[in-house]
Amino acid sequence: MYVLIVYDTEKENCAKLHKFLKAYLHWNQRSVFEGPVTEAQYRKIKDTLDDIRAADSHVVLYTVENEKLLRREELGAGDGNVTNVI
Repeated sequence: MYVLIVYDTEKENCAKLHKFLKAYLHWNQRSVFEGPVTEAQYRKIKDTLDDIRAADSHVVLYTVENEKLLRREELGAGDGNVTNVI
């Protein structure tokens, strides 16, 4: 499956979420990560995010079962590293 995760959290929590998500996904820009994961990895990511996110943070997870169905376009230069992404 292919996953896209976007989060909005307090400044003190950003580094923790960033470090964790970088272990599984490609950092796209600021609070955006994406990439292919297994079902087991997806469950672990969801469970861990629920544990480590700040109480007032907001995390959105988008999934596509087949990444060939995903159309991705960019306008402008991003901050992240998506060299291995579609």
